[in-house]
Amino acid sequence: MKALCKALAVFALAVCLPLASARAQDDEIRIGFGGALLGNLASYGLSNLYGIEYAVGQINAQGGVLGKQVALVQEDDACDPKAAANAANKLASEGLTLILGHTCSGATRSALSVYGDNALVISSSATEISLTDDGQHPFFFRTTPRDDAQSEAQIQHIKARGYKKVAILHDKGDYGQSLATLATDSINANPGDIEIVLNDGITSGEVSYEEIVSKLRDSGAEVLIWGGYYNDASKLAMQMRDKGLDTVVVGPDGLYDPRYITLGGAAVEGSIVTGQANISDTEAGRAAVADHQTRHQEEIGTYFFYAAGAAQALLAAVEKVGNTTDLAAIKQHLTEDTVDTVMGPVRFDAKGDVIGTGYTLFEVVNGQFVEVK
Repeated sequence: MKALCKALAVFALAVCLPLASARAQDDEIRIGFGGALLGNLASYGLSNLYGIEYAVGQINAQGGVLGKQVALVQEDDACDPKAAANAANKLASEGLTLILGHTCSGATRSALSVYGDNALVISSSATEISLTDDGQHPFFFRTTPRDDAQSEAQIQHIKARGYKKVAILHDKGDYGQSLATLATDSINANPGDIEIVLNDGITSGEVSYEEIVSKLRDSGAEVLIWGGYYNDASKLAMQMRDKGLDTVVVGPDGLYDPRYITLGGAAVEGSIVTGQANISDTEAGRAAVADHQTRHQEEIGTYFFYAAGAAQALLAAVEKVGNTTDLAAIKQHLTEDTVDTVMGPVRFDAKGDVIGTGYTLFEVVNGQFVEVK
């Protein structure tokens, strides 16, 4: 009899738990987050996550969305296309139709192929231009500016400083190769101003870049335009300095992260990088920074504000539409309405690119990113 009662109790618990879980979900607006939370590029993903958590916390404190609290479902994609596909499958299996992320361009492309037209996705850090230009992902948006904007800023700076010989290197990934192509095309469009003396790819994660450093030395390049992330760039810079090269490193927002300086040390001094404009010196920005430092005891990360802005814009559209499943209506509001967010006013064009944001040039000076005037 005891055994029967125990079995009935277990059965009752098994039945009641899913019902309780379903009721809890009915009381929430659930959105997904996919991004790098572990590994070499985790600082990118965490800055996204912390920005989203901040925005969601502010919204929940004001009553939530549609009278419900917003809950975040997280999956780590390690900035890797295969891991991103797995993360996207997990989020999709939860029935989520709204996704914030992913972090890196290659991982984002992989995740979008999983979501198809069944989810609306806003990234705050995937910058590769074809993600919006190719028209394959009509429900994809981004709050970060595109790679062509930062490539143009870099080339103009190189010209202004009078450099003539440029090497272009990349990590063979979607993001890095796109940046290298954009830089090459920009230079070739104006022949005579700058000469490309080396154009090559490297294998990400290699211990030694001795061969490419030798090629760089032999090329006589005054500037190295890098396409890729800080983990490889910092290592490459150190090996360049060890061989006596004073070639100036010019890189994208993939280097605009404190880890680039932490890993590279003195070797990355003088580097020029494109990054998101400093938008923390507003009343809303200062409040966000103070909250972040209290919670995490660290400086605010690269994509914090762009991620918070993405969450605020998305949830404002959901509030107007009245549900999380009418993706066409949510898209319409994102492209027609301007939403005041912690990153400033946010609205998107028909392709899904954010309107009105750009890049700022920074130089590494005494271990800090200093805005180039």
